[in-house]
This record gives sequence, structure tokens and C-alpha cells, in this order.
Amino acid sequence: MTRTNEKLFRLTQTDLGFALFIGLAAFALYVRTLAPSLLWGDSAEFQTLSYTLGMTHQTGYATQIIFGKIFTLIPLHNIAWRVNLMSAFFGALAVAEALLIVKLLSGSRVAAVSAGLVLALTQGFWQRALIAESYAPAAGMLAAVWLLFLVWRKTDKPIYLFFAGLIGGLSLGIHSTVVMTGASVLAVMALAARKRVEWFSAAAGAILGAALFLGFFFFLEYNDPPSSVHHTVFRPNLSAVGLTESEYDSTWDRFLFIFPVNRASSYYFTAAPEEIHNRLVEYVSYFPWWQLALTLLGVVWLFLGGRWREGLYPLIAFILIWGFAVTVAFSVYREFYAPATVITSVWFGAGAGAALSALGRLTKLNQPALRTSRIVFSIALIALPLWNSRDNLNLAVQKGFTPFIRSEHIYPVFAPDKAIRDAQRIINRVEENAIVFTNWDKLYSYIYTARIVNGRTDLAFHEVFDENGHIIPITMVRYIDANLDARPVYFAIDIPRLSELYQVTKINDALYRIHRK
Repeated sequence: MTRTNEKLFRLTQTDLGFALFIGLAAFALYVRTLAPSLLWGDSAEFQTLSYTLGMTHQTGYATQIIFGKIFTLIPLHNIAWRVNLMSAFFGALAVAEALLIVKLLSGSRVAAVSAGLVLALTQGFWQRALIAESYAPAAGMLAAVWLLFLVWRKTDKPIYLFFAGLIGGLSLGIHSTVVMTGASVLAVMALAARKRVEWFSAAAGAILGAALFLGFFFFLEYNDPPSSVHHTVFRPNLSAVGLTESEYDSTWDRFLFIFPVNRASSYYFTAAPEEIHNRLVEYVSYFPWWQLALTLLGVVWLFLGGRWREGLYPLIAFILIWGFAVTVAFSVYREFYAPATVITSVWFGAGAGAALSALGRLTKLNQPALRTSRIVFSIALIALPLWNSRDNLNLAVQKGFTPFIRSEHIYPVFAPDKAIRDAQRIINRVEENAIVFTNWDKLYSYIYTARIVNGRTDLAFHEVFDENGHIIPITMVRYIDANLDARPVYFAIDIPRLSELYQVTKINDALYRIHRK
């Protein structure tokens, strides 16, 4: 005997068609405004290591790197653009999935389409779908787990729990925000799952997904190209992170360092109280009044009418993800809002569906004005997200970029190859077999340009950890001293105290060569 959840609505082929259409429209919009070339910082790292298959900074992002490698095989444009394309794909996937989630929860196709539009056109979400980062892939994976979980609730078929667990396990190598939703799954399953096969299916999927993630991780460890962070960042800077060479020697040591499983909870509430207050005020300001009102209505409505389990799932996930973003001391906290936007968009759709349902019941009073109101409200639900984003949409269609891309400096609109040109100025000035030290922002743009654009595998690039008053780490000094007589050594960053250790010759404003004193 099955016990399907009658409070959830079924999905039809028409619903899947709408999800496909809105998802493809979002994908076309993201591709139209996609960052066209190499970027800097973390994005350049993902663009480079997706091609060379190397280990990234914490937490390794092994699944993302393997997925990124698949996108590098697409025979279009350049490697960097192809890795950016992965974010566009997963962002659009999240849009389609959010539409289906709202349809399952509310039964309203209009509300579902409106929620998909809200998610696709939310500025913070849109911009994360344009660059090689982990936040759009995290949103796509988060929405996939949620959708599969709801389909299980509707159909009572454990296979959907298996696939939800599989995606959750794989997401260990995507982003921690997806992993946080595991608490939502466990909480609702504890209240709703009564068959062993359901727990077994979810656990089997999660174990398989985690095993695949570990396989990806240890493959990247085994591959270990010179572009891996082990070589470019950590080994020369071990003393700066409090490690010795013996403590970084084994694969297991490096796994615990790259994937710090025991540290995640310690980051909550590390921001100052005043900063937390400012972020709360800032976050509320992101929502137009109509979106905020329907979002709050959706939160409340999901707990009414026997849907409280469906309401509990996103609430727990949102508190964990959004609460982390608001309270963590990181300066890049806004990026964590992107996966959370999936949840707020679904809440908006649920609120819109509840309002439409209430108007539908009122129309049974056979009042023409009420029927007209429902039609007008339906039109407004589709029009408002488009109207609210009209400036971005107009410029995106006409020029291929948006006002926020320029104001937020997402990428250089009128100099798409600026990162490559800047890197060439350094690469063209150094001899063969040179070692170049720089900061994190430029590190992987140099590596990408040298290795992928120019084929210069002879050059070695490393980050300088210079947070403590520009003091060179001891392990870096040892590395330099071991190579200085055999290889040219340069710094593409000005470190005033460098002259205390070496003779420094200024090549230009961006490059310094060192020699023994």
C-alpha cells in the first residue's frame, strides 16, 4: 500500500515543457552575457584546473573540476569561455528545477513560471551564472536534490531518494551549501520515511555519490600537475599555514588540509554584530516589495494545510545557508546568497500560488470583478519580474552585457582579453625556466596564459602569503635559495622587505628580479 502525498500536485508533460522552455531561455540569456574569456582569482583557478585537472584551494572542488573538464571538450570559443559556460548551464538548470518545484508545491503553472523568471533574473544569481565559480553549480545541485525529494514525497518511489542522495554525495565536491541541505533531508525523512527501503535508497545514493567524489579527489591528487595548488600555493608557503613538509607529505594529510571536514561550523557568527546587522538590512533591500510580500506569504503558506513537512525542508536549508552568509567573517559572503536564492524564489512561487488559489476560490462567487482581478494578477506575476529587470534585459539583448556587469566589474566588457594581455606583459619579460611569485588574484591568470595560451610549461608560478607585514614565509625562502643559482626568480608583486633578504632589481612597475646579496 502506497502513501503518496496528496498535498503535492503532479507534474505533467506540459509542466516539463514549460520548465524546458524557461530553462533554455535563461540559458540563452546567460550565454548572451557570459564572460568571454579568462578572469582572475578563483575563476581563473577553475578555468585553468578544469583543463589541467589539478587540485584547487579548499575544499578541493573535485566534482566541479571533473564537470569542468567535460565542458572544456566542447569545441566552441576558448577554454576559459567553456568553463564559464558550465555556470550558465547549471544556473539555467536551477531555474527549470525551481519552476517544477513550485508546480509540485502550489499546482499553479503561472506561479511556477513566475518563480522561474524571478530566479533567472535576480541580479545576484544572474551574475554568478556568468563566470567560472561554484555557486551556480551549487544552485543547480541543490535544486535537483530538492526536486527529487519532493517527487519521492509525491510518488512514494525510493528510487528518487537514491538519486537525491547521489547528487548530494557528489556535491561534496561542488560546494558546502549543497551539503548543508543534508540536514533538511534527514529532518524531513525522520518525520516522513517509514520504510527501510527508503532509508536504504537514500543512504546508498549518498554513499555512491560520496565515493565518486572521493574518486575524483584522489584522481586529482594522483594527476597532480604543476598547476595544482599543492605546487603553486601550499608547498612554498607551508610555514605560513603552520605545517611542516612531513605534515603535508601523505595524501591523507593533504585531504584533511584541503577538505577541512571539522571546521565548517566554526565559521558561523564570526562576523561582528554590527556587520551582521548591516548585512540583514542589505539583504532585505534586495527584494522588491511585491517579491518580499509573496515570499513571506509562501513561507507561511507552506506550513498550512498539512504542508508543514514541505515547509520545513526549505526553512532548515535556508537558515543554514543564509545564516552562514550573514554571520561569517568572509568578505565574499554575498556569493553564498546565490544557492539560497533558489529557496527564496520557490517561496515566492508558493506565495504567488497561494494568492492565485485564494482568488480562484473567490471567483466562484460569480463576480466579474473577481475573475478580472485573478487574470490581472496572473499577468502581473509574469510581467513584474520582466519589468523589474528591464534595464538588464534591454542591454543584454542589444549589447551582450548588463548594467550590473559593468558596475560590479564582473568582467571587463570592452577588454575581454585583459587578463591574458596583462599576463603576457609578465610572461614576455621573463626567461625560460623562470620562477615567478605573485598574489592570488593574478596567479592563475598567469598560469593559464603561460601553459594553455602559450604552451610555456617551463615557467613556475607561486602565490606569496604576505598577510603578516609582507614577511616571506620560511619555506618560501628555502625554496628560493634552493633554486636561485639555477633558475631566474621574479616577483610580480612589490614586497618592501624582500630587499632585506635579496638584491632586488626593478624591471618595471610590475616585475622585480632577485639575486643573492
